[in-house]
Amino acid sequence: MRKLWSNGWNSFWNFALGALSFKIPFVLVIFLIYQTVANKGFYDKNVYTDILEFFIGLITMIGMSHTFNKMYDVPLEIFTEFLPDVISIF
Repeated sequence: MRKLWSNGWNSFWNFALGALSFKIPFVLVIFLIYQTVANKGFYDKNVYTDILEFFIGLITMIGMSHTFNKMYDVPLEIFTEFLPDVISIF
């Protein structure tokens, strides 16, 4: 079994998909199905490391979200109304 973060872009994408699954929970289901079906499934020696990197990304986003919400009183409308309008200008 390989060490954490030792697989280059694969490790990055596992972490990024975990972080993305915070907002889009369907990514979690797709990722777990892919890990169980691809290659040798749970018999692959690196599957547990990939899943761990994924959940580290998810837990990081959960922690950042809770920390940000406790430290700053930012109205939700900034993310749902204001920023998309600003981005659509460009």
